[in-house]
Amino acid sequence: MTRSVTRRLILVSALAATLVLGACATATGPQFTALEAVPAGQVNVVVYRKAALYASGGAYDVALNGKPAGKLFNASYLVIRVAPGEHSFSIDEGPLISLKTFKVTAEAGKRYFVEYDSSKGLLLGWGLLSGSAAKGEPEALADLKELKRAQ
Repeated sequence: MTRSVTRRLILVSALAATLVLGACATATGPQFTALEAVPAGQVNVVVYRKAALYASGGAYDVALNGKPAGKLFNASYLVIRVAPGEHSFSIDEGPLISLKTFKVTAEAGKRYFVEYDSSKGLLLGWGLLSGSAAKGEPEALADLKELKRAQ
């Protein structure tokens, strides 16, 4: 077998495994319908992940200030309630991918939206290009309509 054929077989096998595993880890919560109210003196940070083929079966561990805050599935979102101030978030895609971190300096009564994008991982570095980006409310609302709440 030539080296080129072997590489193609590995790629096809990896893609097939990704598709099969896609049904293994999914958010079980309800479909997004509206934003939750922000309680007085608190902050809602909405972290979400749009649907993507790469790691579609993976559930990423989300931590707030070093403590578990939930799991982020493919096509899902988390609402993390925090007190005002600076908070450190991290997302762990697994043992072979470096931990991704971001900070939010939160003001009471506000909502913050952060999209976590791992969609470039499969073809461009196996998670090396994954990362988060702050989003405005209009853009986030458009994205959230396609997502389910992670429990």
